[in-house]
Amino acid sequence: MNRFLAPFGAVVLLALTSTPAVAVSPSSQANATAKIYKPLTISKTQDLNFGTIVLAGTSFSNETVTVSTTGNVTCGSGSGNLSCGGTPTAATFHLVGSNNANVTVNSPTFSLGGPGTLSVTPSSTTQTLNLGTGGQNTGIDVSLGASITLSSSTTQGVYTGTWTVIADYQ
Repeated sequence: MNRFLAPFGAVVLLALTSTPAVAVSPSSQANATAKIYKPLTISKTQDLNFGTIVLAGTSFSNETVTVSTTGNVTCGSGSGNLSCGGTPTAATFHLVGSNNANVTVNSPTFSLGGPGTLSVTPSSTTQTLNLGTGGQNTGIDVSLGASITLSSSTTQGVYTGTWTVIADYQ
């Protein structure tokens, strides 16, 4: 029986004198990043101007006048319902900020008011640009075009509105 108890006693003695197992806490690492920029400014340097539009047709709908980002005009479908003249221009905005920073320019739809209401659809509602190496000193210009849709029942008169364009660092 002593032979049986001796090994049992050694096991008990080892259990009482050994160091208890320590729980292992898992760990992980994450990278940290901070982008530090100069203030971003946006200013309008040229207004959007659709020019002078004459409703020439007697009965039509959904004729679109578009001013491109370069100021070129597409005057309806070409079926003679519209005649466009004057001096159309795209809107131009000037951005200044940190060199080589990416900027998002948001240009939502808006309305022109007057004798009626015209919905204006920008040629681009969201675009991402890089300010380049001159971003802090000279900045960059961003031209924005837009479209309006007319019908023979559009009320004649002068239509005006304000286009809020927002720029933000990406």
